[in-house]
Amino acid sequence: MSWVKFIAYRFIWFENQSFSKNMTLLAVAAVSLSVATMIVTIATVKGFQNGIREKIVKVHGNFIIDHAANVEGAEPLLIAPEYLPSRSDLPQFKRMAISISKACIVKAEDDIDGAIAKGMLREDVEYSMGDFFRYQQEAKHRESLQPWVYISQTLANRLKLDTGQLFTMVFFVRDSSGQQRPRAVRVNIVGIYETGIEEIDKQLLYTDISLVQKYSEIKGAFSQIECWQANNSPLKLSEISKQLTAGVLRVSDSSQFNRLIYDWLAILNTNVWIILVLMSLVAIIAMSTILLILIVEKTSFIGISQAMGANISQIQRIFLWQSGFIVFAGLLIGDAIAISLCLLQEKTHWLSLNQEVYFVKYVMVDINVMAILIVNSSVLLASLLAAIVPVQWIKRMTPTQAIRFQ
Repeated sequence: MSWVKFIAYRFIWFENQSFSKNMTLLAVAAVSLSVATMIVTIATVKGFQNGIREKIVKVHGNFIIDHAANVEGAEPLLIAPEYLPSRSDLPQFKRMAISISKACIVKAEDDIDGAIAKGMLREDVEYSMGDFFRYQQEAKHRESLQPWVYISQTLANRLKLDTGQLFTMVFFVRDSSGQQRPRAVRVNIVGIYETGIEEIDKQLLYTDISLVQKYSEIKGAFSQIECWQANNSPLKLSEISKQLTAGVLRVSDSSQFNRLIYDWLAILNTNVWIILVLMSLVAIIAMSTILLILIVEKTSFIGISQAMGANISQIQRIFLWQSGFIVFAGLLIGDAIAISLCLLQEKTHWLSLNQEVYFVKYVMVDINVMAILIVNSSVLLASLLAAIVPVQWIKRMTPTQAIRFQ
């Protein structure tokens, strides 16, 4: 070990003056707090974003095929069954679920509400919504009751309904004269789900596809196909579109079909960058200020070292090594705090959230090793670069002035 490193090491760990010790501890605390805040911020935001995206993909699939003329916000157009692509045409998907959606009125004994009836095969409903079921009837009861329906916990609360109960669904069907006529059907609740996503829970109910098709204008029609990828390899929309009937069908990924939610998630990245910049500034300013204070306190030492033959560069390296030790200690402590908090949250879910507002019941975390390495490298580099500024003040000292300094 060179004498420069040795003295820097002594200044860090064997300093007798309490003021220097306190300044060093304060610098370590500032760096560790900044690093821990940055890592926890990235982990929680990425975990939250991934949790919402996974929930949407589970419900709607990675890709959605619908009518090419659909307009956002309007009732989806129906597609004739002859345009339904086969599984062999789209081998990149492990599962494809056809569905048809139609507005309806839901009527219980004392309450009435509007909803969207989404008709699907029961096995497709249980595949896409199985993770979100809260209550289900036993299979022996479900199989003997038709038609079946799954409703959200939100709708169940509004209409005061529970599993096993019956209620009326009213569809409006255009007759031969072009008039909209109400058609009522009694359905049985076989399950209640809760996704936590308001756009789904507040109005969507799942029922047998044949029931909704019965009240549609095209026999055997469907309105969309939800597709789940066979693997995580990226797929191009253009490649999928080649297998579809041009001008009739189009394909969108989950982000395009749920644009509002994905745009909201993207805005969170801006918040992350703001926090990262602020915490980086805290670490840099604290490091520079405290290092300057330590240099001023060691002015007599600087003068004596110069008088004994040490050059300016060697003395500067002493304080640069000292700042390096401080930053390294702060990084280790910050990493330990951040990872411990993230693991604790991942295992215990001790920080809960209002699911009606945030779509999830608790703070989700995604511990990314690469993100931790980038944060550590960035803070280390920025802090060391910031330390160069205060050590330049050493050049302005002469041995005589430095030795006399009190």
